Amino acid sequence: MSIEPASEISNGRKAARRPHLRVALTGGNPSERASIKETIGGLGVLEVEVVEVEEFQPIKFGNGVARPAALIVILEDQNQVHWRRDLRGRKATEGAPFVIAAVRGDHMHQSWSAALKAGADDVLSLPPTRDEALRSLLRASALQHQDGGAVEKIVCSLVSLSGGVGVTSLTLDIGLAIERLFDRRIALVELDLQAAPLASMLDVVPERTISALSDPTSAIDSIRLESVLCKSDLGLYLLAAPKKIEEAELLSADTVEATMKVMRSLFDTVLVDCGSHVNESSVVIWEHSDHVLYVIDQSVTSIRAAQRFLELYERLGIKNVKPAFILNRYVAHSPITVEQVETALNRRLLARLPRDDKSFLEVQVSGQNLWKIASASAIRSNLEALARKLLAAEAEETTAKGGLLSRLRGAVGL
Repeated sequence: MSIEPASEISNGRKAARRPHLRVALTGGNPSERASIKETIGGLGVLEVEVVEVEEFQPIKFGNGVARPAALIVILEDQNQVHWRRDLRGRKATEGAPFVIAAVRGDHMHQSWSAALKAGADDVLSLPPTRDEALRSLLRASALQHQDGGAVEKIVCSLVSLSGGVGVTSLTLDIGLAIERLFDRRIALVELDLQAAPLASMLDVVPERTISALSDPTSAIDSIRLESVLCKSDLGLYLLAAPKKIEEAELLSADTVEATMKVMRSLFDTVLVDCGSHVNESSVVIWEHSDHVLYVIDQSVTSIRAAQRFLELYERLGIKNVKPAFILNRYVAHSPITVEQVETALNRRLLARLPRDDKSFLEVQVSGQNLWKIASASAIRSNLEALARKLLAAEAEETTAKGGLLSRLRGAVGL
């Protein structure tokens, strides 16, 4: 099963996903430039476009040519004056990119020192290692966001105490809607650790899973996290649940918290399938979310479970984000009306998504997504409207404080 990016998006036109990072490359010989391009091309978590520019000539932008976020300059180790003139000239360019000097192995320490003094923001060895390149380009990406090129980052968690209401399918479909409308980098987190439904819906068999992050003696950073992500044919990244059910017990809330902090830094949008089981990891996810989306249907059992969830959420004392409700598989002629649902919850619904058994059956049988099924226009338009609502809301920074038991004890004064 391939886990490479899809070659076409759902409406049949050629995929035109903008690279996450544009990098200009100059200097050196063809072999050295090829080694850098090969390393950058294999980073996985970063989508990078590399454009070669003429050595030691001013880089001209405009007329539709995008300014790069990073410039990699392969420097001669014999002429430090040349380095300074070239690097400072690059840095003086209006809207100067993050400059990375790539230096040859001879006299490495002297070369690195000279490159940094000459004005480089970072230094790579030749040929660069994968970790070196990822570190440098992640720094360049972070600075690009700080300079005003950032999109608002959001984390959405989806949950329901009632099974079978479509939490997993909604997690995937909201991700696809956001990616289609806004061309964001999307990651899905499979926190329904025992059922592990997202991998099945994406039709991938991950080589590594979130279990690889369970070791408490090693910090979770971008490089470690990137090594356990897989990318589906739909272009969405997945942090998969453990391969074995019993491995789920080894995943601590601390690991989940550290993972979510790094996920937010790496991706524009993170969607978490929390399933129907509440534990300390669920609480950590909610505390780090910009949106907590509770999924219901038009049944008494689903609505009663939602009321119990609201009571729990209030006892937990999570103040930074209020849960919003999505009515899934909505039927207009149901005896349980929207007004009755909203009255029972004392909340307005964020969205109602129509029941479309025909389209969802075709999804299951064909393996296609809703944007490739002609009959699914109504559900697609509703999902896209929901995606716009989520991205229109202002995201707030959240901080996790304590676990499930400690919050419950605090709420009742124990």
